[in-house]
Amino acid sequence: MPASIPRPLAMLPALLLLTGGCGPDALPPELGDLRAGDLADAGAIEGRYEMRIATMLDGTSRTSHHVKTADQVLELVLDEPLAEPIEYDSWIRVPGDLLDQERWEADELLVLAPPPQPLIDPEFRDPRRIGTVLVYWSGQGLPNGEADQSMYSGNRSTNVYYGENSYGIETMAGKVFGPYEIESPGGCNTNLIVTRAEAAMVERGHDPTQFRQMMFHFPGGAGCSFAGLASVGSPTNPARNSWYHGSFGCTTRNQELGHNYGMGHSHAYNCPATPEGMDHNLYEDCEHIEYGHPYDPMGNGCGHMNAVQKTFMGWLEGCNVVTATSDGVFNLLPTELPCDGTQALRIPAYDGRHYTLEYRNGSGQFLAGSGVLVNIAGEIGGFGPPNYVLDELGGIENGYLHEGDTFTDPGSATTFTILEEHDTHVVVQVSIDGGGDGQPATCDDGAGEPMVDGGALGSLACAAEPYPGDDSPPEVQITYPTQGQQFAPGDSFVIVADATDDRQVIEAALYLNGEPISIITEPPWEWPANGIPEGTFEFGVVVRDARSWTPSNAVTIQVSDEAPPVEDSSGGGPDTGEGPPDGADTTAGDDSTGGDAGVVGPSNGCDCRQGRSGSGFGGFALLLLVLGRRRRRRAG
Repeated sequence: MPASIPRPLAMLPALLLLTGGCGPDALPPELGDLRAGDLADAGAIEGRYEMRIATMLDGTSRTSHHVKTADQVLELVLDEPLAEPIEYDSWIRVPGDLLDQERWEADELLVLAPPPQPLIDPEFRDPRRIGTVLVYWSGQGLPNGEADQSMYSGNRSTNVYYGENSYGIETMAGKVFGPYEIESPGGCNTNLIVTRAEAAMVERGHDPTQFRQMMFHFPGGAGCSFAGLASVGSPTNPARNSWYHGSFGCTTRNQELGHNYGMGHSHAYNCPATPEGMDHNLYEDCEHIEYGHPYDPMGNGCGHMNAVQKTFMGWLEGCNVVTATSDGVFNLLPTELPCDGTQALRIPAYDGRHYTLEYRNGSGQFLAGSGVLVNIAGEIGGFGPPNYVLDELGGIENGYLHEGDTFTDPGSATTFTILEEHDTHVVVQVSIDGGGDGQPATCDDGAGEPMVDGGALGSLACAAEPYPGDDSPPEVQITYPTQGQQFAPGDSFVIVADATDDRQVIEAALYLNGEPISIITEPPWEWPANGIPEGTFEFGVVVRDARSWTPSNAVTIQVSDEAPPVEDSSGGGPDTGEGPPDGADTTAGDDSTGGDAGVVGPSNGCDCRQGRSGSGFGGFALLLLVLGRRRRRRAG
């Protein structure tokens, strides 16, 4: 990562940014003086652990293991699979030998320290800040505006997809950079692509460290055997990088980001027909289809993620997830809607796993049919639990059960039947082999049984519609200094903006005389300014939510010897007299989305960005003012 970013601060040399934090290669304190990538003794290397999963062009999947040092990323060549999964970003020591510039032959793999404390509270998830970088070294790169529509601003964007799927828990917020022409990496060298893409960002004044996750798109034909590749993390500690080899459709981009959060693929079984129907062992007799789920992007579709994946991510919890332990009748609610009741009904299978039933009623932006899907999976935990949808199996047609359909477990007398099918819910009768343990069901959080509603177990309370995309832009006003205010040379004060949004303001960019000089990503939206020189200065602020941006009012101040000293009445923080720290993105550049001055032009493909009408920075950025009059087309 770059240690510093160029800053055009000649006109305001003492601007202070209140930021902090440690880089991704910072060592855990308990490891003392060890340095990232040191050969601690002959034939050993240390660094952060990373697993990657690739979607291969031939339809298979490949998993690889890597060690990240401060200087390089090496693939680990293992004699045999890992006995236990290792958490993303754990600090590891690997005795062995360097095979070539990209691979390390591992004798063993030792975990010295767990990963850093997760930055995202699982009960309240901050926006997932994602930088999407478009690069090419031959041909043409993906147009910036097209990528922005796909990732953030479109009605079927990844931002809208994860918001609807998670019932508002997840917010994908970011910018698209490029396309940048970079020097050829000489083949499919993904680590070199990262290095050169981020260097191109820095050269144009952008800061990759402002983004927790990075996506790298480059045209097909680069010699890569994969369509998509991603490092694997967890919901609370997402991995950083994903790569897109010419592919940027709904399935690919949502799947690779899903791997960043620890989700595995959503599989299917292809089982042989037998006279006894389902009377065979699912493990031994059925063919494993790696990307077999036809409706889930972790498989091969772009409907909602299945209920097993949603439970893994923490989007379904408590009495959204109910395990049937005895005979009973259950309400099952649509997985597309935010609901209080059961959306994942778990029923024990003969082989120790559970069937997970989910109902899809065909609502929302991401349609994939309707009916009851039957998944089978083990316990939730670790790297995305292996889950299979039962498709064209045991009386199931096109993956869905409907009213009157019955499924029987192949190794026991357990059955479930769809008694009723409505737009709002289905009613499922469950018969457990032997009758069960006497308690009809338990909620996932151990809080006891689900409530009874309408004569069946499970609340019927649901929202009327899926969680909507964010169609309301933010609002912003500079509250200090005020228009026309006078200062004496050398005065110090705090620039304060009041920014609001119906959901969340993601970032605020400060402009000076038409040039962006500082971006901050959390409140308070304040910038201390110290030792202002003589002159006339015009300030403005651009704020962004997950999909829109809005420019503030323009504020012009005069700094001269004739002006009386001004006491700072802004209510801002204390004047520390410090300058901007390394790593602060104080420019916006000419090729990113998000309302930065000078970024819009037909050659960049960025002219599809919209902001809020009726606001703009006076005359300090004519381009921003023009864009500020464009308005996002609202979803109907």
